[in-house]
Amino acid sequence: MYVLGIHGTFGRADHDAAAVLIHDDRIVAAAEEERFVRYKHAVGLMPDYAIRYVLREAGISMREVDVIAFPRATWLDFAPRFEAYLWYQFGHAPDIEYVDHHLAHAASAYLISGFDESLVVTADQAGDGICAAVFRAAAGKLTPVETVPFPDSIGLYAAAMTQYLGYRSSHDEYKVMGLAAHGTPYPHQSLMTLDAGLPHLNTALLHREVFHRHPLFHTDQLPMIASDTLPGFPARRLPGASLHAEHANVAATAQAVIETAVHALVERHRQPGDTHLCVAGGVMENSVAVGKLLTHAGFTDIYPAPACGDAGTALGAALVVAAAHGHRPARLENTQLGPAFTESDIDTVLRDCAITSTVTDDPADSAAELLTQGQIVAWFQGRMEYGPRALGARSLLADPSTVAMRERVNRIKRREEFRPFGPSVLAEHVHELFGRTDIRAPFMSFTLPTADRDPIIAATHVDGTSRPQTVPAGPGVYRRLIERFHACTGVPAVLNTSLNSGWEPIIADPAQALAFFFSCPADALVIGSRIITKRDGRR
Repeated sequence: MYVLGIHGTFGRADHDAAAVLIHDDRIVAAAEEERFVRYKHAVGLMPDYAIRYVLREAGISMREVDVIAFPRATWLDFAPRFEAYLWYQFGHAPDIEYVDHHLAHAASAYLISGFDESLVVTADQAGDGICAAVFRAAAGKLTPVETVPFPDSIGLYAAAMTQYLGYRSSHDEYKVMGLAAHGTPYPHQSLMTLDAGLPHLNTALLHREVFHRHPLFHTDQLPMIASDTLPGFPARRLPGASLHAEHANVAATAQAVIETAVHALVERHRQPGDTHLCVAGGVMENSVAVGKLLTHAGFTDIYPAPACGDAGTALGAALVVAAAHGHRPARLENTQLGPAFTESDIDTVLRDCAITSTVTDDPADSAAELLTQGQIVAWFQGRMEYGPRALGARSLLADPSTVAMRERVNRIKRREEFRPFGPSVLAEHVHELFGRTDIRAPFMSFTLPTADRDPIIAATHVDGTSRPQTVPAGPGVYRRLIERFHACTGVPAVLNTSLNSGWEPIIADPAQALAFFFSCPADALVIGSRIITKRDGRR
């Protein structure tokens, strides 16, 4: 049975268009539209290219898809346009099942977690009129326990505070999270409070059009917070204005509120004996808040969705439909579900661009040697990752043991100096760096205190925490690279960040990789079996 999960929209202020194809209990392919159209978050688009990719990967046409799953249950005007779109673009419209948005979020974590029983918590700005939801999961079934209706939204609060700090709402919340570690929370704030463990948004402080979900808020052409100055806070920071200590304090306040609200929602429903927690929804992309659930709330294992944002609802909706027909995939720890490119594909691009290169018999060994020489390596191997993180297929890599590397990589990425990086760590060495033996973090989804920061100082934040990706034993080329680097340096990790810069989506294909490499001061590009340096360049 083929189930095609689709998330997207026709011009609405909605984001993260994506497509996922499941065959029985196997996830065949998954991709986000932004990677193909080069438009971050693909706001207002349907995933035309992503759909074509996943069908091509399976070698099928739309006529062979049994069911399409769509993660919105209340878009009453959407169905006729969606069916017309499918006929126009693909020549066929299979049966369509509409799945509740937060159920799709929940499924995108639980149904691929490998857990039998789990508490499941989702939180975002809003979806199908709901801002957060709690489920009890057992034996492959999700039972709703409680929902938080719009507008009492942790995600809306995060977006409003992001915009208040001069950043783009629904895009730059992670910048606020990084800035927060440099500040001290203000003792009082009035925008969000808790009522019996549930978030309550002070709507009197927000622009009234927020409640109509006006699309201009997503382009930051309208202020979400009505006043230029929140009570007890410094004035709103204008985009591009200088950053001062007071702005870090605002960020720290926002982060503290988000953490408190998330933790209260979890604790409201946690029962004695709960050891597993699944989380999803855009709020759960806050890796600091999720990490503190692991370190402070006492769960033995937390499984964040591989794509916590709305791209993940394409996966979740497909999983819900597949589960209804008796199919559930095994635990997912590898998100390389996107397009791959052959050596012939790579050679064609190099030839067309008149780029010279060196062939290596072992890309992992060659890249590790470059890293030990203090070089920064653009790394392009295998299938592209699905989800917001580069996890060893489309990555920018560096030696994590030198502070100077953080500054160099920041220049390459053209990003703010206050933002942290994360390490990819050999799973059996996690205890050396983080003091714990029970950590599984395949998606770089949560932040933890470091036990020994020196080996990963360039990937350690100012507060002594780091956001690791654990890389288990296996035959993968990325695993071999880290093993080789460890053998040469004694450091069981590499600094890993996404292969992109600025507002650009993660690199998808060889031509984009070349354009990125020759537009930045990275030292080498290892793409397939080819090594390109700035000395090579054009013929």
